Amino acid sequence: MASIMLSKGNDYANEDRLSNFKVAGASCGITAELNCLSLMATKVARLGVLLNNNNTPNNESIQDSLLDLANYTILLTMLLKDKESKSILQDYPQTQNQPYIPLMGKHNQTY
Repeated sequence: MASIMLSKGNDYANEDRLSNFKVAGASCGITAELNCLSLMATKVARLGVLLNNNNTPNNESIQDSLLDLANYTILLTMLLKDKESKSILQDYPQTQNQPYIPLMGKHNQTY
């Protein structure tokens, strides 16, 4: 996972390894976190296709997809930590008994 993340980061990112999520999210009118979550959802959908047919993938194996999904999870965590370090994480509760605020919108439910 680490070697994949580092090599892709070297290919795709600048000194801010999270910049692509931020730029792409902003260009779509969503947060970097939602952009990453969208990529994760796409990866899960692709995995569903791979797991529900008997064909051998020609390009990306199931194992490759799972590693990518795990790396997206780490990247999403990094995006949240980046906001936390800048004290702009108020929209994402980190402890119990805080209002639950889903990534897609706000409501008054607690967890």
